[in-house]
Amino acid sequence: MLKKATFAILSLMASSLVSAGTMGPTCVPGDVTVPCEVKKWDIGVQALYLEPVYGLHHGYTFHPIGTIRDIENDWDWGYRLEGSYHFNTGNDITITWLHYDNEFDSSGYAGFTPFTGTLLIPFNISHDERFDQVNLVMGQHVDMGLLKNARFYAGLQYARVRIDRDHVFSIPVPFLAPDGFTISRDTDFNGVGPVVGIDYAYDLAHGFSITANTAGSILYGSSRLNNNLIFAPSGLVPINIYASKKSIVPSLEAKLGLNYAHEFAQGVFNIEGGYQVLNYFNVLQVTGFPINTLENVDFGLYGPYLGVKWVGYA
Repeated sequence: MLKKATFAILSLMASSLVSAGTMGPTCVPGDVTVPCEVKKWDIGVQALYLEPVYGLHHGYTFHPIGTIRDIENDWDWGYRLEGSYHFNTGNDITITWLHYDNEFDSSGYAGFTPFTGTLLIPFNISHDERFDQVNLVMGQHVDMGLLKNARFYAGLQYARVRIDRDHVFSIPVPFLAPDGFTISRDTDFNGVGPVVGIDYAYDLAHGFSITANTAGSILYGSSRLNNNLIFAPSGLVPINIYASKKSIVPSLEAKLGLNYAHEFAQGVFNIEGGYQVLNYFNVLQVTGFPINTLENVDFGLYGPYLGVKWVGYA
């Protein structure tokens, strides 16, 4: 009897030692894990409906009655293209291109001219606003429990902002400009630098998820200003003001949206819509308002977006 009891105790101890030497569960709800190794690719496109916004010195002017009014900015369409290659355990290489181009005319403004002293003269504005942003980044996908996941990424960003404004005065200047004159105010920035960001998703049900993104960059590049007084109809330019400098420009952007994903045998089809904002700080050199000093102003875009993306298995 004693031998049987001793054998049972030794067997239990051996079993405990064997269990202690094995690994515990590797997938526990609430843990932060990376996906299994897989190769995928994706391509996506988004339609953007955006309005630009500027700082004080490029966003306001005078009303013909002498009060201060904001310069109207029109909404227009843009697009964002995206392509990625996914490899290893949740890694990816991604390139994106955001393009926005807006041309429109507005009226109901007044300003000072070289010919009228302190008298406010009515004018119209012809706007041409262009923005391009290209990101080349590497990302890492992580799962944070059963419902939450995030993608951390870092890489390089290139951005170009170009704003051309023509203040068109119809008042004639005898002998010099019988058809009036234009004061052009053109400004641009080209820069490149590091960018970091986070894509976040919270799964709901039936393929839906809440998505969010935040990103920031610090760009180094050239900021230029070019102002001209142009006589009509001759095209003569008696006054030109040009300035150029190297600038360090930080930026921030954020998105909040809703995504629907539908799985197929060959991949996953996604539809996403939401709202986005982005801002580049002190990115443009402009002529100050109301005093003609050289100033730096922000440039931003905000508005809704809607897009589709296909994620295929390599």
